Amino acid sequence: MPGRFCTAALGVLWLGCTSSRHDAGPGAGPSGSAGVAVAEPADGRAAGALGATVPAVAPDPTLAAPAAAAPPVPAAGEPAKVAPPAPTRVYARSREVLIRAAPRPKSQWVGQLSLGGSVRLKSAAPLRGSGDCPAFYAVEPRGYVCVDGERATLDAADPLLQTLAAHAPLVDQPLPYRYGESLGLKRLLEVEGIATPEWPSGMHDLRHMQVRPRSSVAWTREVEAGGATWLWASDLTFVPKDKVKPYEGAAFQGVHLTSEVRLPIAFFRRKPRPKYRLTEGNQLEKTDAEWERLDRVELTGKSRQVGERTYLETRDDGHWVLERDAVVVRPRKGRNPWGRPIRLDGGPPAAQADGPRNTWVEIAALDGWLIAYEDDRPVFATLISAGRNGADEPERTETESVVPPSTTPLGRYSITRKWVTKTLITPHVDADDWIEAEVPWSQHFFSKYLLHAAYWHNNWGDGQSGGCVNLSPVDAKWLFHWTEPSVPEGWYAVQATRKDPSTRVVIHR
Repeated sequence: MPGRFCTAALGVLWLGCTSSRHDAGPGAGPSGSAGVAVAEPADGRAAGALGATVPAVAPDPTLAAPAAAAPPVPAAGEPAKVAPPAPTRVYARSREVLIRAAPRPKSQWVGQLSLGGSVRLKSAAPLRGSGDCPAFYAVEPRGYVCVDGERATLDAADPLLQTLAAHAPLVDQPLPYRYGESLGLKRLLEVEGIATPEWPSGMHDLRHMQVRPRSSVAWTREVEAGGATWLWASDLTFVPKDKVKPYEGAAFQGVHLTSEVRLPIAFFRRKPRPKYRLTEGNQLEKTDAEWERLDRVELTGKSRQVGERTYLETRDDGHWVLERDAVVVRPRKGRNPWGRPIRLDGGPPAAQADGPRNTWVEIAALDGWLIAYEDDRPVFATLISAGRNGADEPERTETESVVPPSTTPLGRYSITRKWVTKTLITPHVDADDWIEAEVPWSQHFFSKYLLHAAYWHNNWGDGQSGGCVNLSPVDAKWLFHWTEPSVPEGWYAVQATRKDPSTRVVIHR
């Protein structure tokens, strides 16, 4: 994404990895270093060391609530009172409702609900609360939610839930919100003429009421009031429509690989590229036909050298492509991370059907491509945008591993956290932060770096980011649901535990 990082507080992560339109400079993150990922929960309590996880635990029987007294017997002639049905789900009344590993307010978070979200209960019996939480409930498939009636409720008929449903992100779409570029604006908590309910505490992000030019805004609805049009932002503040320039949608998407569609594949970035044909004299000449920018074509694997130029044969009606005109996607190494040879025949993966999927992604940061694999078989290929200043090995300091600004880290990693959307921020010394609102399909793999959708550009294949790996919205959504750890039904975010499988991320130049 554009040069920013995030804190999990209020759905925000302090970043320096996004496809920044401007360098963040020496701005300090919450820990005092530029762009450090904090991933804190919304209540401000630390989520623990990066990568530290706590496995889900079984309910502690000593915390069980006392059994309810038997209902009174109705007097003669009185109709029997029907007990209300037991609750089956817990519903989010705020933008962040944390799912914790244990029924304790300070326990490690393992997941999150958001507006319009709900999760099935394991049991309708509450567990005794502690601190400022009146009661915890065990949820599926693991974890515990504090149900306080303010941020979370068991009441499916809660009137506020219907109001919030109109502002819920569209989690089945590549872009869960509408997005635009700020022209410099101030967010408002209320606008005269627009009726709003009393929102739960913590609904609004009060830290960034001023949104600097070229930051971004996410919103759900437009509403007219006072002769002006307002955008209802994702945190339910109001933004003047005339201060936002909508982004154009990016339609690019990669290709799913099969026995019929196989690597190597060539993509075309930046501009259209000419097609070549063999002449009767066995020479290659340019034709009038072209591949459009962001087109793709399968290659046969054959090449031909003409002077200092190399041409590649395509499966497109005998056409050839000049190698330097194409981004050629093919495995850089012959083996997967588990030592098995990579196969390009489109056959099924070598892993047993009842065993682990062994998912991993290979990213060529400078060439600008990504391949997703199940074990020894590539299943998907696409263009990405990595750091606009290139890629480098992280350098270890006393407190962390760092790479230069706008640079993608080389190495081997694993996906540890995933969010349907995450607001990414690049701190600045003047405290006027760069903000990328509600960045979709964000997957954390190292320090301050994510795989995520980019809605603010369409320059796939070229270095564009502040260090993160940008994908088109369609590709990012597919990859998010394909990678591990999986996001359980109803959850908005997940953090891997020690027991969870995790997709490996291999990044090279």
